[in-house]
Amino acid sequence: MKYYVYTLIDPDSFNIFYVGKGSGMRAWSHGRFKDGNKNIHKDRYIKDLYSKKKEPIVKIVKYFNDEDSAYNYEEHLIESIGLDKLTNILLDARPPSKKGWTPSKETLEKRSRGLKGIPRTTEWCQNLSSAKIGKNNPMYGKANPCSEAKRLSIITTKNLPNYDLYKQAIEMMNNGESADNVSYKLGIGRGVCFKLKNRSHLFFTAFPELR
Repeated sequence: MKYYVYTLIDPDSFNIFYVGKGSGMRAWSHGRFKDGNKNIHKDRYIKDLYSKKKEPIVKIVKYFNDEDSAYNYEEHLIESIGLDKLTNILLDARPPSKKGWTPSKETLEKRSRGLKGIPRTTEWCQNLSSAKIGKNNPMYGKANPCSEAKRLSIITTKNLPNYDLYKQAIEMMNNGESADNVSYKLGIGRGVCFKLKNRSHLFFTAFPELR
């Protein structure tokens, strides 16, 4: 199933403070504050949790095969909880439909050029490694927040809902599909697709057999 409706829950009160619709890793992306919806109320709530060294609980409520059904359920859930009790800005936040729209060859080529990034030469990798040694490392002097076993458990848990979808994406790219096309067809973020293609996604830490 491609889509799901999820909630973000306060770890202290266990009250739902945000309802969303997503696919892939969308439900776990809010902590980076780069999800594109510019919701200052939700971001402020999460930052307040982080200041207390806590984070929201993510709960997948229901999965869907089509996006419209997911949006409809999201709207119903927001309405049933009450918009005034949530950090959501709107009751219905679905974007204009692009159903039936297919990007042109020129558009796909332009996207591809923009996503290729910097060539990862040996020298580039060595310079990056040197820049993160010792006190330059953002984790320098900080205690390891959890054991390796717990870290792996967290990674596996977060990726498990996407197992079938990501496996399908990997198979499609192994069969010659471009990451850009797979992203469009399966509704997965382009960055995620390129990480899956390059075997650099944490998904492979959780499920190394798919490498």
